[in-house]
Amino acid sequence: MPLYEYACHECGEVFEKLVSMSKADAPQVCPACGGGQSRRKLSSFAVSGGGRSSGGSMPAPVSSPFT
Repeated sequence: MPLYEYACHECGEVFEKLVSMSKADAPQVCPACGGGQSRRKLSSFAVSGGGRSSGGSMPAPVSSPFT
């Protein structure tokens, strides 16, 4: 299940919740105040780099024996 970020309209609390994709847009109960007027926030996502260095550069291309 994806992790979504919500903001409560009643108290302003920002919280995360694991919710199925089919229910992601439904208002969620705020853990701080118990209010039911929350809205899903537009969040960024992380992508795993598979163990590359933190330099952020791509590895050098591998030469092909076919060229």
